Amino acid sequence: LGDLSNRSEPFAWDRITAAGNVRVSIAGKPLPFTSTAYQPAFASDIYGAEYTVAADVRAGAIVLLLTAPDQSGGAGRVASVTITDGGTGYTSAPTVTFQAAPAGGETAAGAAVGPFGTIGSVTVTNAGTGYTSAPTIAFTGGGGTGAAATAALGAGDFVTSVTIDTAGSGYTTVPAVTFGPAPTGGTTAAGTAVGPGSVASVTITNQGSGYTSAPNTQFDAPPSGTRATATAAISGGMVTSVTITNPGSGYTSVPLFAIASPPVGGVGARGTAVLQTGVASVTITTPGSGYTSPPSVSFAAAPMGGTTATGTAVMDGIVSSVTITNPGNGYTSAPTVAFTGGGGTGAAATATVQSSVTSVTIADRGRGYVTAPAVTFTGGGGTGATATARLTIGGNSPQENLFWARQSLYGKQLVVQIADE
Repeated sequence: LGDLSNRSEPFAWDRITAAGNVRVSIAGKPLPFTSTAYQPAFASDIYGAEYTVAADVRAGAIVLLLTAPDQSGGAGRVASVTITDGGTGYTSAPTVTFQAAPAGGETAAGAAVGPFGTIGSVTVTNAGTGYTSAPTIAFTGGGGTGAAATAALGAGDFVTSVTIDTAGSGYTTVPAVTFGPAPTGGTTAAGTAVGPGSVASVTITNQGSGYTSAPNTQFDAPPSGTRATATAAISGGMVTSVTITNPGSGYTSVPLFAIASPPVGGVGARGTAVLQTGVASVTITTPGSGYTSPPSVSFAAAPMGGTTATGTAVMDGIVSSVTITNPGNGYTSAPTVAFTGGGGTGAAATATVQSSVTSVTIADRGRGYVTAPAVTFTGGGGTGATATARLTIGGNSPQENLFWARQSLYGKQLVVQIADE
């Protein structure tokens, strides 16, 4: 279809119309494209990077641009640097050093890109419980400053408590508590009722007189279970109130309640225990897992004449994630992460400091490299970063490429053949 020869011009351009696929070769060496459909400019090294041909194939035509290296030693320049290992522990940018260029060349230069000594992420190690709003987050220690983050709340997949909607009445023993089953893969929650068969309060029937200190009190023991306990308070020598310190359990009838006598001359106080016959609360013994919404809660039916208790399961808020809003700077070690507020407790997390090299910015491509130079990193407080350089033929700008091509192509005889495929 035609030949393209530079015939001592610095550049050789030509356009040759071709139907169908074509085969393009330079000095007898085929180039790796045959399609006449659009392709971006393609560069191929010829004879060990001595010459380069760029081709743009579109609309059934081929446009070729021939360039060659600077024969005075400016051909090999650093095009880019690929990080093979970012290393760890860098608190500042390490120095980037390129292997020296051969005699007559110019050594490349570049700068490491981090970030270094900043907070990269926070991993929640304990979601906590009971949060009704997002807690605040504080970073302390680590040698840096300025880091900030926000917490996101999510619903736990487990039961944290039961709200008693109706205490019920008439219970003489603790009723069984049943939770709705967890979804497939989860575990069902469990708990025990608190209240029936325990002492709810004491009604003072006679305040007595002459007390100089709070008297001792005592309940009768239940048939089985634990004895209730209480403390009395006095004012003006009289017993004014009784506080239940342990409601006990296992009472099937109202226990007798006794208050110690006052000193000689005083009158002893009297009181009557009030038995709890409804459910006061539920103690969660197994929170379960896998729940996506609060399960149902049911209590065993009350004896004849009583009313059955009702309740609602509660799944409190937990800290689901932490978003870094300011990575700070200067951190040489991971700071402590603290959660405050939000109405809950127990959340904990660990911070991760970003301290590796992510890229290298080329400040000077150098000149005269025959092979890719070695790249080393020093300083910055870290270790282990490695990278490889890639060479390109040409300069730092289109103008420099034009100059080198002109210098190298004068007097050269280079032929490109285009033929039907």
